[in-house]
Amino acid sequence: MEINLCKWMAELNADLPVLQYNIPGTHDSVTKYVQFSYITKCQNLDIYEQLCLGIRALDIRVAGKNERLKMVHAFAKAFNTPNHFGKQMDLSDVLEHCYRFLEENPSETIIFQFKNDSSSENEKCFDNLFYTYIKGNENKWFLENRVPALGETRGKIVLIRRCKMYEKEEFTPLNTGIDFSHWIEQDVVKPYPLLLETGGKHNAEFIIQDRYKYTPIPKWNECARMFLDNSAPFYEKYAINYLSTAGGLKGPRGNAKYINSQFMDYKLIKGSYYGIIFCDFPTKELTSKIIETNL
Repeated sequence: MEINLCKWMAELNADLPVLQYNIPGTHDSVTKYVQFSYITKCQNLDIYEQLCLGIRALDIRVAGKNERLKMVHAFAKAFNTPNHFGKQMDLSDVLEHCYRFLEENPSETIIFQFKNDSSSENEKCFDNLFYTYIKGNENKWFLENRVPALGETRGKIVLIRRCKMYEKEEFTPLNTGIDFSHWIEQDVVKPYPLLLETGGKHNAEFIIQDRYKYTPIPKWNECARMFLDNSAPFYEKYAINYLSTAGGLKGPRGNAKYINSQFMDYKLIKGSYYGIIFCDFPTKELTSKIIETNL
């Protein structure tokens, strides 16, 4: 079956929760051009190209600079071009790609997982996001702290907030995104998933696997595949499964070469729920494999 990767969500039931579908995503999405690329580069494509490949969940990492948000992978700066002496990529560059894609494909939605990747100004990062980038563009976002139906989000960006925020009268559960601020880093080598609850009136439960210090073979066998093996028709808890890992000496590309090949050999079952699957260096074949389980 040939899938239109730009418009695959058009075929889905608009009444179901958007996160009840199986969604391909990219880990450290904005790393096409990044410093220290052997250990930090996780993607070959820019954001628009990823979306055209069928990706619908983005993992966006930022560092605050005055009132702006700059794109990073941990300590490494990301850029718009291969010239690392040029202008560091700004969040506005990322959003320009997202807005363009959604304008061209209004049946689609983008899950936008937002994280402060610097060691300071955690709360201020959300201030910057809200006042510098979202304010005035609220119609392009779904900002409530609940999991919406797909029909509510077509043509919009769904914000998942992995950073804390200042207590302000202006900030409410209606405009601060799905609350992932209680996310616990899974850097220790233990193969158990994180249970996360968004809280509030519309509490949602998530099971998250992101054991990013494993080397690729145990990462696949003990973490990612185990998560897939436990799939079943959707029931109560939403799932996020990271295929990516930073463990070992092969770097993200070498790790992804092994894990992605294992994933391509793994049989996904239509009607089973796998959730968001974040990966490094996805191919058309990989994204199509995930998307097909929804159709």
